[in-house]
Amino acid sequence: MNNPMPAYRKKILFIGLSCVGDVVMTSPILGILHEKFPNAIIDVVADYRSKNLYENLPGLGKIFLKNKGHFLRGIPALIRQLWATKYDIIVDVRTDGLSYLLRAEKRYTKMFARSYGEHAVEALMGVIFSLHGENKVPDTSIWLSEKERKKANMQLSFFSNKDRLLAVCAGDVRRPNKCWSSNKLIELINKYEKKFTGVLFLGGELDKERTLEVADKIGIQNLNTIGSSLLESAAFLENSILFLGPDSGLGHIASAVNTPVVSMFSVDSPKRCRPWGKNVICLEGKNKDARNILITDVDNAIKEIVNE
Repeated sequence: MNNPMPAYRKKILFIGLSCVGDVVMTSPILGILHEKFPNAIIDVVADYRSKNLYENLPGLGKIFLKNKGHFLRGIPALIRQLWATKYDIIVDVRTDGLSYLLRAEKRYTKMFARSYGEHAVEALMGVIFSLHGENKVPDTSIWLSEKERKKANMQLSFFSNKDRLLAVCAGDVRRPNKCWSSNKLIELINKYEKKFTGVLFLGGELDKERTLEVADKIGIQNLNTIGSSLLESAAFLENSILFLGPDSGLGHIASAVNTPVVSMFSVDSPKRCRPWGKNVICLEGKNKDARNILITDVDNAIKEIVNE
């Protein structure tokens, strides 16, 4: 008896954004695509710095990287790779028109988007408005595996008590106006020495200098996880009761794993860029400078969000 032919699986291409926060804000679109087409194979065009966030995406096929350092920002090479597949659906949340140079039955692009509101998540979801309709805009997501969770738990055994961990990003040294001052952060953390059982420092290499400066002057037990992958950082945040830091991708990741956030804004508007979630308080610095946010304002936000 002949074996039956395997059922056809739809092929979807998702052309994503580059920055970490933007990738998190497009996760509702990917969630809807998987919900509507649970057996589909989803290929993703991603940026090197944020590709880690897609690695556990349900239905993931291939991740294609757009190499901006190559000829014409890597577009010709990328087209050659993608042209081999004719996609049933392409969802393009960028604006460079790449999807119209590829083979597809159906395209969803910004050209025909209908925004759900003023927030970036609502605007991005507007790209698939004709597919999602008038339904509620979903929460953001991070696709974690047991691998990241187990690794995080092993490292968190460093703390004698990990019940009330505060996750902190000290900030990028290149952008002083986006970061709270180290002295204010030190004063605040020391004030909460008895309220939190430990501090988790998160971030990339550019956050390392300020992290070491702050960690050296606080009395509470702390763990430096600088350099961890984005998914590992998500697992750390999942084990924290609060994230405190500048407007950055980590704030979006924290909210996506249901960790409350106190985010300090400077240049961008919270109305459009705040982490998408309920347990988020955004503080804006006077003259678009996060260094002007008062300690009392951050103190009150923490008390409100963790019911102190």
